[in-house]
Amino acid sequence: MSAQIAGATFVPGTDTVSANGTFNGYGPLNLVRVGATTVYTNTANDTTDANGGQVQYKFVIDSSTWETTGDYHNRTALLPSTSGASLVLPTAFFADAGTPVANDVRFQMDVSQQIALGNFVNDGSSYVDVRGSFNSWSGGASVLTNDPTILRTNQFGLVTSNVWVGTFSVNASPGAAIDFKYVIQPATIWEAVSPVNSDDGGNRFFANVAQTLPLVDFADAPFAPLCSVTFAVDMSAQAYYGNWNPAMAVDLAGSLNGWNTGATPMTNNPTASNTNIYYAVVVIGQGSTPQYKFTYQGAGGTVWESVNPPTPSIGGNRFFMVPSLASTTLPTVFFSGTSIYDLLTTNVWVTFTVSMTNASQYPSGPAFNFGSDNVYVNGPAFTGAWLGWDPISLASYQLTNNPIGSEVYSGQFLIPLGSALKTTYKYSINGVDNEAGSGNDRGRYIRSTVTGAYSFPMDTFGSQYNEPSFGQLAVGKMSAGTVPLSWLGAPNVQVQTCTNLTSGSWVSHPETSGAVWSAGINSTNGLVSVTNWPAGSGKLFFRLMQQ
Repeated sequence: MSAQIAGATFVPGTDTVSANGTFNGYGPLNLVRVGATTVYTNTANDTTDANGGQVQYKFVIDSSTWETTGDYHNRTALLPSTSGASLVLPTAFFADAGTPVANDVRFQMDVSQQIALGNFVNDGSSYVDVRGSFNSWSGGASVLTNDPTILRTNQFGLVTSNVWVGTFSVNASPGAAIDFKYVIQPATIWEAVSPVNSDDGGNRFFANVAQTLPLVDFADAPFAPLCSVTFAVDMSAQAYYGNWNPAMAVDLAGSLNGWNTGATPMTNNPTASNTNIYYAVVVIGQGSTPQYKFTYQGAGGTVWESVNPPTPSIGGNRFFMVPSLASTTLPTVFFSGTSIYDLLTTNVWVTFTVSMTNASQYPSGPAFNFGSDNVYVNGPAFTGAWLGWDPISLASYQLTNNPIGSEVYSGQFLIPLGSALKTTYKYSINGVDNEAGSGNDRGRYIRSTVTGAYSFPMDTFGSQYNEPSFGQLAVGKMSAGTVPLSWLGAPNVQVQTCTNLTSGSWVSHPETSGAVWSAGINSTNGLVSVTNWPAGSGKLFFRLMQQ
């Protein structure tokens, strides 16, 4: 803490410094001063992070002033794989503000799988450099060379000498957080690092001490037999609502091509019954877990799909485990996981309402002042994109106190046709992103569109919630020839009935979809559709079907 003490931003005995990270849910682990020195330390029993995984953390003054590290990301370290083992982290300066020191760091990386994939040509024309915060991410500044004396034997008994190495001086604060990646040249192929080996910025990491970094495979992809993988994406919903047309190129981007949006163009079959399905075939190593997304080139540039539950994802990206097969075809998916039935077919005015009772700014205050503070709402469905977190950018999305003098604020905004039924949004005090942590957003569904207006249930500021898409089907006891029926619906959900589960067929009732149904009661999950269903003399089974 010497720099902060010298700058009078930290007073020993008055101020506190803590370590906040994944090991304690980013709560404070208060550090203890070592004698009369400027060093503070403590020990934590990490029962949260996995053995062999990683821990991320930052230092915080007085539970409010978070440090900005030298690489602008969390400090990150790999944990021992053995339970009960210990790890001593390097001593660092708060905010990496120590006097810079130069340490020699040796980098080493294996390109065997990249040779098999054709990304690295082993004839002297390809080479590898390392780019990171220590060299301002400059290409050509830190070029590795092949060391033929380093031999590796893969799982098939094949011995290779495809390891590239280099030792470079890193000039930074002692123990500073440094991030980097390996890059194949001259094609400029950036590696996509596996989650366990990447910090919160998706980069490899180390602390500024003299060391030899572990030998790793480029993109953490060890040598493996190859699999020809066919990807397929259906653009029908984007075409139906005018977001996309066949003149706009569709691409596949991911760890399999360095996230290059032009490297893997996709093509359709012009004679197929659905010409909006686009395909790409990529050769990938068996046993690997590539991450990827589909994109298209819109009028304003590259449009990336959004990957949301229930689609499995890693860091917001699609992924899959490549099987031990010579070839495989992945199931066709919708762009952004959205079919034409998942989008609004009409414009809807949606009312947002939030209670500010006991509200305070994340993470630690101050409390909402009803006399001077303002409330805003931000979200891509009604703003066009996530707007800047400031009162000027959000001026059109300020909520009003309604009723006046209460602790409730509301506003009505247009969500245009073609938007997703699920609306993602977040509230704000005075225009700042301070309702919850970054990315911790709300999600509610527009469940009825028949009137052109819909009101979301009242939210409580700071209590983030995401509604279920549909469900909660309930059937009551028969009375006077009918049975009470209720369900959590949506415009793309309808009731189906059947008289015999073993031999009967299910009958759809489109009149029960949220596109034409508006009768119901309000709940914390929005409109619950209700009706009295005519009951016959035999059995009748109900279910909900999402289109």
